[in-house]
Amino acid sequence: MDAKKLGLYREIGAHSYAHINATEIVGRILKSRDMYEERQRVKGVKGIGEEAVRRREEMEREQADRVRNAQ
Repeated sequence: MDAKKLGLYREIGAHSYAHINATEIVGRILKSRDMYEERQRVKGVKGIGEEAVRRREEMEREQADRVRNAQ
């Protein structure tokens, strides 16, 4: 059967998205992906710094506990 006869296909007139094609869609997806990856990279760097601060604080607490226990 023909898609037009089944009502599955119809042509539409000019519309505000007529200029969008597969190339533009793929470009927008890739741009968004690049922005996402950059955000994740920044978060990772920030997370590494935060983890280093947590470790240092934990070591300082342990050292203070050892000093208190030795007295």
